[in-house]
Amino acid sequence: MAVDTLSKQAAEAVKFFEAKLAFEIGPVELQYALKANEPLQILDLRTPELFAKGHVPGAINVNYDDLQKDVSKLDTNKTQVVYCYNLTCHLAAKAALLLAQKGLKVRELVGGYDTYAETQGAKIEGSSCSSADKGHSCA
Repeated sequence: MAVDTLSKQAAEAVKFFEAKLAFEIGPVELQYALKANEPLQILDLRTPELFAKGHVPGAINVNYDDLQKDVSKLDTNKTQVVYCYNLTCHLAAKAALLLAQKGLKVRELVGGYDTYAETQGAKIEGSSCSSADKGHSCA
């Protein structure tokens, strides 16, 4: 069905979900992107303590409050993938907005670190890589 034949509400929903999908990345999709060596820079917005225990392979730990002054240190040729704690954490969305306002390509990891870590086959870096019983492996 063409968008122009939809009701106004349905057409708005189509636009919303198209945009949402364009700027989010799911845990499994991120795993595939990492395996394919896609040009990504992954930013973990959680505390340094939790980052040290476990994080997405290759992620950089960034304090949200420091992000604005550190934007110039990011690789602008890569898509920035941001994540925080879980589905209810909005730090990643705030960071994504800030990065987009600065002209960077950005996507938010759906569900944050918790959802990523619970995903079957998720690779994790950090000191607490004893989650093999949940189907994870240390990178």
